[in-house]
Amino acid sequence: MADYIIQVLLFQTVFLAVYDLILKKETFFQWNRAYLILTSVLVYLIPLIKFQTLSQNIPQEYFVMLPEIMLSPATYIEKQMDWSALLFTGLRWIFFLGIFVASILFIYKIIQIFKLISKNNSEKKENYSLILLQKNNTAFSFFKYIFIGKRVQQKDQIIKHELVHVKQKHSLDLLLFEIQKIAFWFNPYSYLYQQRVSEIHEFIADSKSVSKEDKISYFQDLLAEVFQVEKFAFVNAFHKKSIIKKRIMMLTKNSSKENLKFKYLLIIPVLMGMLIYTSCETNSSTGMDDTQNVQKTDYQKIKLRIDVGTVKPDGELVSYKDLTNEEKSVINTLPDKDKFPEAEIYRLKNNELSFYIYKDYKKELGEGNVKNATIVPFGQIDQAPIFPNCEDAENQRECFVQKVTEHVGHNFNTDISKNLGLEKGKKRVYVQFKIDKTGKIVDVKARGPHKDLETEAVRVVNSLPQMQPGEENGKKVG
Repeated sequence: MADYIIQVLLFQTVFLAVYDLILKKETFFQWNRAYLILTSVLVYLIPLIKFQTLSQNIPQEYFVMLPEIMLSPATYIEKQMDWSALLFTGLRWIFFLGIFVASILFIYKIIQIFKLISKNNSEKKENYSLILLQKNNTAFSFFKYIFIGKRVQQKDQIIKHELVHVKQKHSLDLLLFEIQKIAFWFNPYSYLYQQRVSEIHEFIADSKSVSKEDKISYFQDLLAEVFQVEKFAFVNAFHKKSIIKKRIMMLTKNSSKENLKFKYLLIIPVLMGMLIYTSCETNSSTGMDDTQNVQKTDYQKIKLRIDVGTVKPDGELVSYKDLTNEEKSVINTLPDKDKFPEAEIYRLKNNELSFYIYKDYKKELGEGNVKNATIVPFGQIDQAPIFPNCEDAENQRECFVQKVTEHVGHNFNTDISKNLGLEKGKKRVYVQFKIDKTGKIVDVKARGPHKDLETEAVRVVNSLPQMQPGEENGKKVG
């Protein structure tokens, strides 16, 4: 959720910067209105869109994910009772409390408007209802209602102006931002967007309701009468001190040249950049964990492996929805599981899960190429590599996992993380490596929340002892 909010704020910053620096000064008011409305909605949708074709290509090398190694069990247990969990709960309640308060304020504003309608005289017109306010010197519109004080002069000109708001349904735009301000009450950009759209509404109404001959007298009316307007953020007020100067400047400005509309094409590369950013990002790339999954899952009890090849695992085929919450949490740790929609899940013995990906290497590479390959997928190798002292083990795979776990636990320097400025909580470092045909560890790669942790992980894995290499068709292979 935090990543989503950060992305929304980032995208809103970019879109508003484009508007303020490039589009705002043009007189294409309707285009600017469409731009602001469209981008205000897109920023909430873009972080949810993931195009697999824009993300990194799946490497043509498959791997087995060993069970997660927990380096500091005491710290992990302590975290479950840590004050951060209480803080998270508190923040969640504050979030919903903010929505509740914002909703109450919105309902209060709506009630105040309908009170004005019920308590004052109204005149039914062809396309709108005119509400004559007895005690207020105000002028504004809300949907098909135009409110105007009885003592306001130049009523015809003001009504003509407000009628533009009514016909173009400007209240719907402002109502959209009121909803955003309720759902994301803490987001300052909702208020900035609404302010800019309100300005555009006034520019549109001015340009539609004032002819060139009437501009001088219109300016005089604007400057002569500055009324106190009801503080409803979703009404179109005729007189606002903060915007009168801008309205006069826009009315006197020459119309922008038509070819300048090409500026709006800037939204295409901006959108593409955002989509590439969200599509290429994965949860694992941050190195941070999902707190809910961490709290629900005992990684020491449930083992997960990835099998690739034509031979299905010896176990029970199950669907994702039939898994337990703990098993789902383990499956969700796979960084690229969504890239294999046809993968199958098998429940094996000893509480082990297999994420099976069908791939026929003989068809893809040819029979001879597979037999002569120097790098063989783990799922198809005849004899997997053997860790030292695991030669006589009943289950060499479990022995391999146990020895790797012990080696990392004894050699990884956890004190490194203390001075890196990382937030408190569990951190993951993903490490990928190969065992070549001589049994040596090669091609070690790491990805984690800090470069120093990645370096330490690479050092520890590189220090694994030389193993008996895997065999395929009686030959040593990687």
